[in-house]
Amino acid sequence: MSGVEHSSYYDRKLRQSPALIRARRPYLVKNTLVGLGITAFALGVYAYTIRAVGQDDFDDVQVPASPQPSIQQRTPGKDQQSSQIQAQVQALAKK
Repeated sequence: MSGVEHSSYYDRKLRQSPALIRARRPYLVKNTLVGLGITAFALGVYAYTIRAVGQDDFDDVQVPASPQPSIQQRTPGKDQQSSQIQAQVQALAKK
């Protein structure tokens, strides 16, 4: 079987039975109103956030005149690093 045993609320094609429709009828309006309320709240928060962020003009952010070097350009090469490490080890060995 498909893992779902026979239910009195669904037929063999998994369509709602009249009993399920009758059982859900009292909650239809309430569930619709709650769903609309949650959707309205989420859209309101989204609109407020977009509006609040859109008002910022970023005048307080300083933009550098020239681009900063990338991390790869700022770090010394592996050869330089290894020679620096060796020099440090030798300096420590002398102490």
